[in-house]
Amino acid sequence: MRCRTLARELRRRGAEIGFVCRQQPGDLIEMLRQEFQVLSLPPLAAAASSSSLEGRALYGAWLGFSQQQDAEDCLSALAKAGISSAQWLVVDHYGLDASWERAMREGLGSEPPPQLLVIDDLADRSHICDLLLDQNFFGAATQQRYGGLVPAQCRQLLGPQYALLGPEYALLHPLVPPRTELRRVLVFFGGVDHDNFTGRTLEALLNPKFAHLAVDVVLGLQSPHRQSVENLVAQRPHTTTLHGPQPSLAGLIARADLAIGAAGATTWERSCLGLPSLVVAIAANQLPFAQCLDQAGHLQLLGVAGEISVTQLRQAFAEALQVASVGSGHCLTDGWGTRRLATALLGLEQPIRLRPAAPGDEALLLRWANDPAVRASSFSKQPIQAEDHHNWFKAGLSNPDRLQLVALDQMNCPVGQIRFDRVDGLARIDISVDAAARGQGLAGVLIPSGLAAMQQHWGSGSEAFAEVLPKNRASQAVFVRAGFVPEPNPDPKAVSVAPPPSQHAIRLRWRQSA
Repeated sequence: MRCRTLARELRRRGAEIGFVCRQQPGDLIEMLRQEFQVLSLPPLAAAASSSSLEGRALYGAWLGFSQQQDAEDCLSALAKAGISSAQWLVVDHYGLDASWERAMREGLGSEPPPQLLVIDDLADRSHICDLLLDQNFFGAATQQRYGGLVPAQCRQLLGPQYALLGPEYALLHPLVPPRTELRRVLVFFGGVDHDNFTGRTLEALLNPKFAHLAVDVVLGLQSPHRQSVENLVAQRPHTTTLHGPQPSLAGLIARADLAIGAAGATTWERSCLGLPSLVVAIAANQLPFAQCLDQAGHLQLLGVAGEISVTQLRQAFAEALQVASVGSGHCLTDGWGTRRLATALLGLEQPIRLRPAAPGDEALLLRWANDPAVRASSFSKQPIQAEDHHNWFKAGLSNPDRLQLVALDQMNCPVGQIRFDRVDGLARIDISVDAAARGQGLAGVLIPSGLAAMQQHWGSGSEAFAEVLPKNRASQAVFVRAGFVPEPNPDPKAVSVAPPPSQHAIRLRWRQSA
């Protein structure tokens, strides 16, 4: 499903998309064929039993073949379809690693070879990819999980800000107001819900103390528990609605006050729209990041599948009614992840425009500021604490000597920022670029556009300066191309209205006449 979301965005930008899928019970090949070319691989001779397997053995069983055999099947299917080259090869499968990726690249043999995007959640095997996406949250460890597992030159897009959500989520993100009371509950544990958590939840909600709550239940038509769920829904006929498969959950999420569901991809949909959530980890790979989200206060983890009783669910709802303490994770993602990944794959969509920073940009600006690459090129290497950033950001919104602008691409996706802090008429410039947009010349667009906005804001005589670490030659070159001139080392006896340069910094100055 997340690959389909990405494919739709890439196709909107003019890419030609094809899927390669193995035929297995429950596959989504026919659904994908409604929109895309699908090359289907031969089915497994017999479905592999994985009920007693864990970890790598489990994911290998999902694959059903050796990685070498699977790669040969993929290459054969591509050859029969007349496909001998590609710009990007995207792989999303826990059973595949560097050995499969190498076999595919060598087997295609095109020149240049396709670039490789890996979508992963586990960080438990090596890859030889050019780009890696992991949309999960692991607190302070989020940015370090793939150390030693990917090539040094691999770009890594890590964290929920890159979650692959449909375009409706980015549009709704700034519009949904904070929840102030609990009146409507959304229940969704996936379309099939083998463990029938939907039924358990409805049993808990039959308690008279919850009779006033409206409940939306989403369940697939093929769920083995569909009839029993329908029977439970009928016991709350005026306040409960059973929905079938939905093209998007965005509408139901937006109008709900509390959700209960699995710790899967829907976590980021709920988070984007600020919906407080009670969560059950229904798969082993969901538990680690769900625990981190719980510990950080972004949701409430009830436990793992098989350990949650109706009594526990009833207690959780009772506590949610009394204390509005269930986290929503609204700051984790703005819904633009799919767009950002498409930018990393296909480049920026021009034109770039600037808008003033708004209160809703606080979390985004903190993420950019704390990006490992940004901190590495900053004078202070320590991550910025959220509370310190909040106070700084809030004060800056009303500070007449600060001009902070957010850069948006053609579709209004935020891709970077430029800031001017003025002291005695001289403005210090600061730039951040989203990891997905690096290496695409965005800084060279931001600087002249930002300087023009600065002059419009403070007057045509405004001057600016930048400070760059000596080893950061790329940034120095960008500023020089924009008309900045390196200043000589200042005479310690000289008098200047400009702030003294930071220690070990190269200062570059810009004037209108430069």
